[in-house]
Amino acid sequence: MYSPILVDILVQAAVMIILCLGFTFTYMMEKFPNFGHTAIATIGTLIAFALVRIWGYNPYSTWLVSTAACGLLAVGLYLFVVHPIKTNGANIITLTFVFFAIAMVVGSIVNVFSYWLLYNQGYPAEGFWLTPFDFNWQGYPGVFVVTLPLCTVLVIVLYLFFTRVRFGIAMRAAAENEQLAAILGVNTSIVHIFSWFLTGALAGLAGAIIPLWRYTGLGYTDTFLILVMAGSVLGGLQSIAGAVIGGFLVTIIEKGLTILLIKYYGIGVADWGALIPSLFIVAVIMIEPEGIMGVFDNPQHPIRTLRSSLIRLRHLFSRTTHSA
Repeated sequence: MYSPILVDILVQAAVMIILCLGFTFTYMMEKFPNFGHTAIATIGTLIAFALVRIWGYNPYSTWLVSTAACGLLAVGLYLFVVHPIKTNGANIITLTFVFFAIAMVVGSIVNVFSYWLLYNQGYPAEGFWLTPFDFNWQGYPGVFVVTLPLCTVLVIVLYLFFTRVRFGIAMRAAAENEQLAAILGVNTSIVHIFSWFLTGALAGLAGAIIPLWRYTGLGYTDTFLILVMAGSVLGGLQSIAGAVIGGFLVTIIEKGLTILLIKYYGIGVADWGALIPSLFIVAVIMIEPEGIMGVFDNPQHPIRTLRSSLIRLRHLFSRTTHSA
């Protein structure tokens, strides 16, 4: 039987992979970091929580509802926010700030929903938790039993879709060169709409899983956004395979370093674990901006980059030490 710590790490890795897939694919298609990605996942959490606690649904039956609803929400964001802004000639920085604002709006919606739950339904308003509604199988929580195979199947299906299905190949072509894909006959408008549905659906699915796996406070969106960004940057923002690798590795690194810090310095440093993903993003960008997949795409370049980056870090440290 696996230890509870290992079970927790594997479930988080599966959730991170699902979220990183959506975040990376949005970046590939639209060329901007979607800071509202985990906010859409929060909507999935709210839908799942409301269906279970208020209307008595089985938590696993809410996954499909959250997935579909968040997919449609993402399509609406593209049609009424992204597309008009891009049509008017705004740059990616504008879109980045717009989705940062959308994330703030969603955070306010979460607070309003929590307030409504407290005063109209009598449920605690500090966060969302559905673990008591989960099942157990041979001592393992149901979310562990279901999520890992689901994540594995999802990754395989997406791989086959993007490499074997004609429309999936067209989406990859549009992500690499939209103008050329349009010349070759790809309907780029449909591609964008479907890509946003896909990324929103992935976020909604992850959002529905999260309250079964762990207690989610009202501000968990920001925490997960940093983790998702770290995973996507680590794997490579231009690679779906990189999102899978990065989502898994960032979980192992974050959890592993936190456990080591607690072991050697006590429980008081547990909160420092939240800094690990942020530091990780900086380190990866300095050493290999294209992430792990950039190492495979340019097998000779990363070695020089790593060496030169380490030299720059050493010189920077030396100057800082001498100035002090």
